[in-house]
Amino acid sequence: MAKKRIMWLDFAKGITVFLVVIVHVVEGIYKTEMYHQYDTFSEITMGLLFTIVMPIFFALSGYVYNPVQNGQEFFKKTRNKLFRLGMPYIIFSIIYVVLQHISPGVHSLNSWHDLLQIYVMPVGYLWYLYVLFLVYVFVEIMHLIHIPSHWQMILYAGLLLYSVMQFSNLLYPVKSLFMWVGSFYIGYILKEKPQILENKYMISACSVLFFCSVFWQVSQGGDWFNTDMMSLENIISKITSIPIFLYLFSRVKNGVITRYFINYGRYSLIIYLVHAPIASIVRTLILKIGLPPYTLLVISTLVISWGISIFVIYLSGKFSWVNFVFYPDNYFKRMK
Repeated sequence: MAKKRIMWLDFAKGITVFLVVIVHVVEGIYKTEMYHQYDTFSEITMGLLFTIVMPIFFALSGYVYNPVQNGQEFFKKTRNKLFRLGMPYIIFSIIYVVLQHISPGVHSLNSWHDLLQIYVMPVGYLWYLYVLFLVYVFVEIMHLIHIPSHWQMILYAGLLLYSVMQFSNLLYPVKSLFMWVGSFYIGYILKEKPQILENKYMISACSVLFFCSVFWQVSQGGDWFNTDMMSLENIISKITSIPIFLYLFSRVKNGVITRYFINYGRYSLIIYLVHAPIASIVRTLILKIGLPPYTLLVISTLVISWGISIFVIYLSGKFSWVNFVFYPDNYFKRMK
């Protein structure tokens, strides 16, 4: 029996992945260094969106997480998760590096050797799939050995703080796990204790902390907008963004826009995987034609990248081999 989908979660995934496309489009144009007069706008956009999108993505994954009950289930679930995340991770790592080598004007070029090292260091935006798998496995183990939820929260808070300390010299898999497992588990806790999202005083307090933290980050100057990863400077804004936005998403009203993002939220993985290389190609082609106004370049790159991502979703429903790239586990289930 198929699980009933939670509509506001699909909306949250849809709107969040749309924000991811926006911020990557803006970041790509910013790094061309061709529009310095718009640097302030680009930096504010990147700073705000990078602050919220990844914590929300991890929290949404945590919200739909169900702990394993025994060792046999753990190994089966881990194997399936590795296959489901690992196949698209490998395929798009290859696509990402190949496109970098055949496209001019790449901001940060990964070598072929980097491609051989993706089991320890992901390339580009694909770090999310890599870290998500590590987080799943780690949290599953914590539940398997019956660590109470409150002790897990204390543990994850400590690991997060340690991961962002300058003196911590951790390997990437360990550092990234410590950095993001807390965001994932907050999502799980918010599902298990829905009264937290009902507490308006809690949400108000988080809102105050969020805006104060962002204001403080901006006041520091420098590259304050580089908020894709966790740091001592942005921990508060990133963590508090989770209950704030889950609260807002869970109370969204039904409407045309809501239904649109609900429809594509269930395919957020496809959009996430496809949008980055597509946006890079589109931006490069447009700039080869000429130097359009900044606003026109942002909008055209965004619309075309989003449109092609939606078209790939359509193809995945029409062709099994396309669907296999994104959902290999579903492909083999249908084959049985």
